[in-house]
Order: sequence, then C-alpha cells, then structure tokens
Amino acid sequence: MGTLWKIALRNTVRHGRRTIITAVVMMVGISVFISFDSMLAGLDRMAVDNMADYTLSSLKIHNPAYVQDIEATPLDKGLAHPAETLAAVAAQSLQGAARLRFVARVSNYTDEIPVLADAVDPSADARVFKLSQAVVAGSWLSRAAPRSVVLGAELAGELKLNVGDQVLVSAQTVNDVTNADEYTVAGLVSTPAPEVNRGGLFIPLDDARVLLDARSGPGGLVTEVDVALPRASSLEAALVQGEAAASRLRTLLPSERIDPIGSLAASYLALRNAKASYSLIPVIIVLVISAAGIVNTVLMSVFSRVREIGVLRAYGMTPRDIRRLFTLEGLALGLAGSTLGVALGALLDFLLIARGLDMAVYSQSLGSLPVSGILRGEWNPKTMLIGFAFGMVMSLLAARIPARRAARLEPTEALRFQ
Repeated sequence: MGTLWKIALRNTVRHGRRTIITAVVMMVGISVFISFDSMLAGLDRMAVDNMADYTLSSLKIHNPAYVQDIEATPLDKGLAHPAETLAAVAAQSLQGAARLRFVARVSNYTDEIPVLADAVDPSADARVFKLSQAVVAGSWLSRAAPRSVVLGAELAGELKLNVGDQVLVSAQTVNDVTNADEYTVAGLVSTPAPEVNRGGLFIPLDDARVLLDARSGPGGLVTEVDVALPRASSLEAALVQGEAAASRLRTLLPSERIDPIGSLAASYLALRNAKASYSLIPVIIVLVISAAGIVNTVLMSVFSRVREIGVLRAYGMTPRDIRRLFTLEGLALGLAGSTLGVALGALLDFLLIARGLDMAVYSQSLGSLPVSGILRGEWNPKTMLIGFAFGMVMSLLAARIPARRAARLEPTEALRFQ
C-alpha cells in the first residue's frame, strides 16, 4: 500500500493543473457550505435574541387560564400572586419584570388605532428588555414622569405624533366599562421587532391600573412576569438554558405556566428547521459538481496513462492494485480539496464572527423577521466535520468509476495503445 500511495501522490502532483482546478472547486463548495451554515445559525440566533430582548423575554410566566384564552388578553386571569412570583425569580438570581398586557386604542383626537399595550415597571422592565436602549426620540418611561407613554416610531408617524404631544388612550376596564385618559408622549422606540414599531404602546404599570380600574400596589393586576437569562454561547445552548431555568421555576411555582424562549419562539424555530434543508441545496449542487470534476480528472489520468498501466500490469500489478492506485489518486484529490475547503470556511467563519454583517441594509427585504443590527456567525465544528467527510466520501465514490475502468484493461491491449 505504501508504494501505491507514493505512485498516486506522484501522479497527482504531475497533473498539477487538473489537480488544482478540482481541488479549488471542492474548496469553494465546502467553504460555502461551512460559511453559509454559520450565517444561517447567526441569523437564527439574532432573530431569537431580538425576540427575547424586545417582545418575548427569555422566560414568560402566566396564569395557565390566561394562556388558554391569550388571544383575548383577559384581564380577569392575571397572576394570582405576582409578588411571590417575582420573589421566586429573584431567588434563582434572575432578573424579572411584571407586565400587564391589554387591548387599547390610541388617538390623536382625529384618528384612532387599536394596539396591544404593555404596562411596565419602568426600571425593572429595562433590566429584562432592551426597549430603553431603542429610544430614538425623547426618553424611556420613568417613575418621575407619570402619565406618560412610549410609542413605536411607525405608530407615532402614522398618527403624526411627536415627543411632548398629548395622546388619548382608551381601553375596557376590568369591569367591562370603556375608560379613557390623556397622556404625554415621552419617547419613541425603533426596534428589530416590526410589531413593536407599528403598534407598540408602553405605559407605566400604575397608570395602566388606574386606566383599567384595577387594583394597584405590589399585589395589583399583572398578566405576566418576564425573565431575562444570561447570554448563552450559541442558540442551541440558549434553548437548553431556557428549558433548564423553566424546569427549576416550575418546581418553585407549580401553579403557574412557565414558557422558555424555545416554546415562545416555536413557530419561528419550526420555520428555521424547515428552511435548513432547502438552504443546503445550492451547496450540495456545488459539491456534486466538484465530484464530477474528480471523476473527470481521474478518468483523464487513466486515458493519458494507458501504456503506463500496461507496464504496471506487466510488472505484476493485479487489477485490484490498479483499482486501488486510481482510488488513492481520487482520495488524494479529496483530501486536498476538503482540507482547503475547511480551512477557507473556518477563515470566513472567523471574519463573520469577528466583524459581522450589518443587517440594516437587509432588514427591510426580510419582512417581518426580527433581524437588525450586526449579524455574527457561530462556530459549528460539526458542520466542518460534515463538510470534510462529505468531500472525502464524494471523492472516493467519484474515483471508483475510472478506477474500475483502469482495472479492466488487459496488459497486452494497454501496451499496444497509441
């Protein structure tokens, strides 16, 4: 086998141009596969992180009865003991914030738009969500400035409202009576979440309870408690971390419904799994083309060395040895192309992780996906191993065709070949 390897490597180097072309095709295919997977993983991570940072949170705690009727945002099915729920979250060294969600109508006294409003504890909410960092005009809510609201920038633009303007907010109270009150626009937010920009209304929790005629104070009406978790190293790690934290809290709060980000973003994650298989089709096509290149390279090597094959057979090489020789040549090509492909893919991964890609240019074309900011790839050694193994397997399979043809040549016919 050692002699066969030496001959195979010598022949691979001797036909340098064909070898380089085939190896480059494989390198491009495998590196695109690795970097594309990294980009998709980074895109998924960005989308889920933005959901957690601006709309869903890492963990959400509800009354189970509220979740069963969540589309109606029922005010009569809030958390029974919100203070105890927040205390249980704090006992796990996690940041939690109480929220009260309700259906409201926002009016500039001429036009009126229905929205899903979120009543928040201004200081606690800023420790769970990043809305306070997304203010593009004015300021975030403050206990020092009651009777104020923060609007999504697109919602404010549609109503022609600016910071400092007065806005009328109306809603059904807990007693099914319509109530309305006037508030000052404290700030405008623009986030990666389109639903926040188009219909976001944030109001201090105490002011919302007055508007809704709900009980105020520490034990007042709360429809959910949102929890922030430390940033994990990858999306998969974040999903595992969320489920583990939810499991611990379920032990402390057996009567509450606790959903981690993996459940809250289930529809997006299902779409992500579905698109993953289709997104690899172009890369597989490139790898198949590279396999055809290997077949062509080794087959041309067979035809250019027919007399040499005859000499090798005359010196005692068996058809099996000839088949192994050309298989090893294909393997050498695959090893070179796969190694270069993984190296280039790792370099592209490094650049994508270190520098990132500004998604501000693409956020409009991506529709309702919550992607904005700097997209950074994610290391995935498994993808690199798959790319390398795929290149090697394709090389071996592609080399089998010309190897069998070479093994079938008779010595006398090969020596007479012109």
